Amino acid sequence: MISYKYVVSDKQGLHATNAMSLCRAASDYESSITLKGERKSADCKNVLALMSLGARQGECLELLVEGPDEDQAAGFLQGLMRTIL
Repeated sequence: MISYKYVVSDKQGLHATNAMSLCRAASDYESSITLKGERKSADCKNVLALMSLGARQGECLELLVEGPDEDQAAGFLQGLMRTIL
């Protein structure tokens, strides 16, 4: 399992556009990809689950990637998370 932590810097938090970008990217991989917030976790392949996190500016999120293509998925998603959050 590979994990990375991020602090949401966007004033709007994790909003619909960013959640959709993350969901589309995560769906390209076979690995299980989860985003953990301070209150709950969400499957990154489900945009509604991501939106339900309600992640706000300043909140710490942890991206967890586990599976057969975790190295490739984590590498790509790490860069994506830096640009969208």
